[in-house]
Amino acid sequence: MYIDGINVSRPGAAGYRTMVGRYAHRKRERFWEIDFARGLCVLLMVFDHLMYCLWGVLPDLNEMFGTSFLAELEELARSYWLWNVRVNVREAVICTFFLLCGVSCTLTRGNFRRAVPLALVAAGISAVTGFISDNFMPGMHIIFGVIHMIACGVFAYAVLDNAVSAVCGLFGEGQRARRLERFLRYLPGVCGVLLLIVYFSFFADLRITDGAVEIVSLFPKETGDDFALNRLRAIFLYVSEYNFESISADYFPLLPYAAVVLSGGILGRAIYHTPAKYALMPLDGGWNKGVCFLGRHSAFIFVTHMIVIPVLLGLIALVTKLF
Repeated sequence: MYIDGINVSRPGAAGYRTMVGRYAHRKRERFWEIDFARGLCVLLMVFDHLMYCLWGVLPDLNEMFGTSFLAELEELARSYWLWNVRVNVREAVICTFFLLCGVSCTLTRGNFRRAVPLALVAAGISAVTGFISDNFMPGMHIIFGVIHMIACGVFAYAVLDNAVSAVCGLFGEGQRARRLERFLRYLPGVCGVLLLIVYFSFFADLRITDGAVEIVSLFPKETGDDFALNRLRAIFLYVSEYNFESISADYFPLLPYAAVVLSGGILGRAIYHTPAKYALMPLDGGWNKGVCFLGRHSAFIFVTHMIVIPVLLGLIALVTKLF
């Protein structure tokens, strides 16, 4: 008997057949290593934003309440946030997370259904943070952040993948048609790689400054009447000189980051649509359940943690004042 091209009927394969069957016959396959890697990214992200809150948010809360809760950690958090190692690790973590988003796109045909709620959440984030920025904490408005970008990236993947389905439908059935489909399913990932090549060839450079890798836009900074044009351009292309970050608390333009999401489709097709997807299955076990749980709920954690962390810090600071 063969499962995904693997002969599990040979002598001594009973145990392996049992493990493969746990995955191959599920209604929806989940691969622990994807959830685990995503969970690690979430843990590092939460820690990163906690340090930011200790530096950039808690001092304002302490001033508001007349407290000094964890004030001694402010300088440590500031040093961490400006640390070159942290800058490089952050870029590696977010690119890993976006690649995993692309891998996940290859595991479902419902990417349009995934993109719509993400877009609605992104619109809600912009509306709520805009209200907060205008009335309570200036500089908190998120114009085009990570959820906006991921929604666009998943939507782009869905468009390209459905275009492939339409083309493949013209070739009917048969072995030749199936081979063509397997080849064309790489199209979204190939488009992502090509976009990255074009982007870093004509629109931006990767430079190392004091040990920190940074994306430097090749666009000159424009002022005056071009402000609105700059804002629109900054959604599509990373514009460092424009400093979009100064008016958006979270900034992830479509290029290069949505192209990274698309590029993850190559990994997804090369690994999780071949027998290689079971390579790490024997390592699965109880040891990874906690991190995998975080990975399975990464979207919820991402949306809520930047509200939960400041609120908790504020409540604890207030309690220290009362008691």
